[in-house]
Amino acid sequence: MAGPGWGGSPPGNEEEARRRIVAATAACVRRLGASATTMQAVADELGITRRTMYRYFPSVEALFAAVGLAALTDFRGRVDEATAGITDAVTLVVESLAFAIEVVPDEPMLQLLINAGRSDLYVAQLVSRDVVTMCRQAVLDGRVDWAVLGYDEAALDDLVTLMLRLFHSFVFVPPDPPLLGTDLRTWLRQWIGPAVLSGGQVGGPRLA
Repeated sequence: MAGPGWGGSPPGNEEEARRRIVAATAACVRRLGASATTMQAVADELGITRRTMYRYFPSVEALFAAVGLAALTDFRGRVDEATAGITDAVTLVVESLAFAIEVVPDEPMLQLLINAGRSDLYVAQLVSRDVVTMCRQAVLDGRVDWAVLGYDEAALDDLVTLMLRLFHSFVFVPPDPPLLGTDLRTWLRQWIGPAVLSGGQVGGPRLA
């Protein structure tokens, strides 16, 4: 890892190098916009060469995907804080979804990527196994006695996948007029509430 660049402080290992590249990419997106954030721009931000960049990320698309996953990881914690203390299954699902639907459109990083035509990277990640597992562990696990409702881990993963797909629909194709606040929560409770209460007890194909 030794050599010029990296602000005179080379990373100690590959994981640190990747973290610093992701942070530099996010900084470039905020300052330059997503469309102007290239491998060269990020390399210049770090004082390294593009060749060094390609050792860790094969393309700018991979960089954006990594930035998106990092943003999602941070956002996961905020959802958890917003729903702390909720032990009712339907309320937990409704409040988690409502919080995400209301807050994400105002997230600068997400909006920059969407406006630059990079929303496909988020869509691909959104229902990946890793993200579904991460959201289940952060939002649902240990908060409600899901077994009483007939849920096992596979059924909870399906519920999270349903939540993520509904979230995607609201954020990328928002209703007109928009649903917010009490109206949003009432709508979610009316339509997803019955599914939450019965979903773990009805057998069927797994969501892809």
